[in-house]
Amino acid sequence: MNGDIELELAAGSEPGEYSVRVVQAPAGGNASGVFRLDVDGILERRTELESTVLASAVAARRTTPVAELPVRGVGQQLFQALFTREVYGTYRASLGAAQHSGQQLRVVLRLAAPELAALPWEMLFDPETETYLCQTEPLLRHIPAPDYNLKPLEIVPPLRILGLVAAPRDLPSLDGEAEKRHLAAALDGPISEGRIELVWAPGGTWEDIQSSLLAGPWHVVHFIGHGDYDSRSDEGRIALVGADGRAAMVRAIRLMALLSVAAPRPRLVVLNSCSSGESGQKDLFSGTASTLVRSGISAVAAMQFAISDVAAIAFAQGFYAAIASGRGVDEAARIGRISVMASPDGTLEWVTPALYVRGGSTQLFTLSAPPKPPARQQAGQEPEGQQHRLDELPDRLQDDAREHARLRSRQAQLHALYVQASAELRAKHYGLVLELLDDLLTLDPDYRDAAALRLSAAQRQERAEAYERAVEAEDAEDWSTAISEFSKLQDDPAFADAPARKERAEKRQRIADLQAELDYHAGSGNWQAVLDVAAELEALDPAAADPDGLTTAARGHLGAAAEPPGRPASRTDRQSPVPPSQAISGTDRPSPVPPSPPVSRSDRPTRVPKTERSGAVPASDRPSAEPAEEPQGLDFRLLGSGGLLLAIAGGLLAVFYNYLLWYDENDWWYNRGSGTIQFMYGVLAPAGYSLLLLSGLPVRTVLGRTALGVAVGAEALMGLVGFEVEAQPAALVCSLAHAVFGAWAGILAIRGGRAMAGWVLLVSAGSLPLVWAGLEESAVIGIGFMVQGMVVAACGAVFLVLAVQMRKGRSGHDKAG
Repeated sequence: MNGDIELELAAGSEPGEYSVRVVQAPAGGNASGVFRLDVDGILERRTELESTVLASAVAARRTTPVAELPVRGVGQQLFQALFTREVYGTYRASLGAAQHSGQQLRVVLRLAAPELAALPWEMLFDPETETYLCQTEPLLRHIPAPDYNLKPLEIVPPLRILGLVAAPRDLPSLDGEAEKRHLAAALDGPISEGRIELVWAPGGTWEDIQSSLLAGPWHVVHFIGHGDYDSRSDEGRIALVGADGRAAMVRAIRLMALLSVAAPRPRLVVLNSCSSGESGQKDLFSGTASTLVRSGISAVAAMQFAISDVAAIAFAQGFYAAIASGRGVDEAARIGRISVMASPDGTLEWVTPALYVRGGSTQLFTLSAPPKPPARQQAGQEPEGQQHRLDELPDRLQDDAREHARLRSRQAQLHALYVQASAELRAKHYGLVLELLDDLLTLDPDYRDAAALRLSAAQRQERAEAYERAVEAEDAEDWSTAISEFSKLQDDPAFADAPARKERAEKRQRIADLQAELDYHAGSGNWQAVLDVAAELEALDPAAADPDGLTTAARGHLGAAAEPPGRPASRTDRQSPVPPSQAISGTDRPSPVPPSPPVSRSDRPTRVPKTERSGAVPASDRPSAEPAEEPQGLDFRLLGSGGLLLAIAGGLLAVFYNYLLWYDENDWWYNRGSGTIQFMYGVLAPAGYSLLLLSGLPVRTVLGRTALGVAVGAEALMGLVGFEVEAQPAALVCSLAHAVFGAWAGILAIRGGRAMAGWVLLVSAGSLPLVWAGLEESAVIGIGFMVQGMVVAACGAVFLVLAVQMRKGRSGHDKAG
């Protein structure tokens, strides 16, 4: 067929690896590719897929997009594996070529690897067009085997079909008479017109079937029963009836030998796995179908899943009517799928039939004469035997038969919904479980324990949502919500970590409450209460006992207030700065003088002057020496190191620019001077400011650290971009950012009680934009840079002096101690 795209699938060099090759295509080319596919993983999902397909036939309140997800997921997995980059390009081009020539593209899969025959290729789903291939294009499975029947078989109507029903008593019950009536009803029209003759074998034993085959000729064999797959022999099997009435499992190769008794050999075999109600029968006819075709049958249509009665009847109607009209078997299968899609809306059972063929032609039969009058008979019996048309039965029996068939089909579909809901519940897909069970309870409110199962799923969903809300609240530090949600899960083993996480949230909530209380007392100047709260905080979490330095400030206030009035404070009597390790951790609270006697909270002051509310020591209570004005908490080592670096950087900048302006005669700027200046601004000066930041400036708060950190980054960036003419706008912006955030950091230091260091920081950072005062005059700019370097050097020297005096103050305190 010119409209065929044939794809050959073969095993690769490694397990799980396969190759795909375009044998022929309307667009031409020889595209190929290699793909990996988890065949076992897909087959393990067979029960889930079967339940999904069968459940889709239920006419429930909703359509099937959500429940269809397993089928669509496997179909997309198969499509993306099969249609590799080059192969997909050929496929899309072939679609266009076939449409241009007015033909329909037919997808032919040549399955050279036997294990691929069991996969549901009829689910192939194109994610780009969001369509299943089977819905728009004929799809068949070509088994690599020589074609013994190169020409269609010429027959004089009717098309003779031998029906076989095998119902062993030890397998799930099978109503053979109902199955016969269903197929007879499906073919009633062609039978009455003389185009089809349907004859049933008297039983399902080997002997019954053999004697019926000898009474041929038969063009089609239609088998209804059970089948499975033998992984040891890698071959399909079907269940015939043994002498004792139990199942006699027959390998496909033996079945082929049995079919060869007929003369001529049937060209077409249809394997119909019936719906088996509560049993959840796992029919796997794929292995049997491929073996039959490989052994000599021209085509086999197999049901790869259990199929509802309604879908089986619809497929048989479309399929056999097309065969009897002279259509090819591939076109007949497509028409049968279309018949299944007619009802109910949204059914997926069109996926169930799978067509296997051998050779190059799908035209099995040619009708050479007008139909004969209908003649229904059992093999080896007179036409006047026990065969009856459905419409010849009494009305009551017809109604009973139809009602029985409807109940069996409905029961199978309800079971499929129940199985799928149970599987999704195990996978914790609670939303889908509720949808499936709602559909099930709408159809049958008393089905098994579906109501209890739905209640359990709803409770699990509610608890899962509570856990999700609790985790989100925990991440957002919304401790009260986290405590409330975790409390709902205390006795649920599915959330074993909920009690511990609730306890942690309660602890964090208590810490947050105490920190809020500490902040309140600090704002009111109630310093003893601050220390009391800090003691509770330290017991819970030492790292949380000194938020924003409030506990350190409280110790400073109480220590200053405890000095004797009217006596000048000597250097040895002054409150020494708390070592940096204590200021950071807040775990130690030493004081140079004994603390004041404890007082009850009712005796503590409730209002204090504004100077005390800010957290700074009142001027009247401060020691007289200027360096000790700096509050506790600064690391004098880092402070001195940062000041030293700034003094060096500023001094060198002043010297370099002085040289450039008045003494440079060798164009030092263009040789290495530019890079030297960039190093000063981009590395040395930012390093000095970084040490100031690490020492505790401007204040130990996120806001203070952020302000000085941005200022450091802006100056480093200015040094990086350089000072050439084309880079001056960017350098100007960076210098302004450094000045703004540096000045802000200085203001925060002043407000935090570090007046001297704050003013020096403000002047040092805020002076940088002065260098751009004369953008049009390079000499003026040079003077500005020189002056600014001198300012930075002076400020660095002040920081160095402050650090030295802080060190001396600490040494004096140690000696007094």
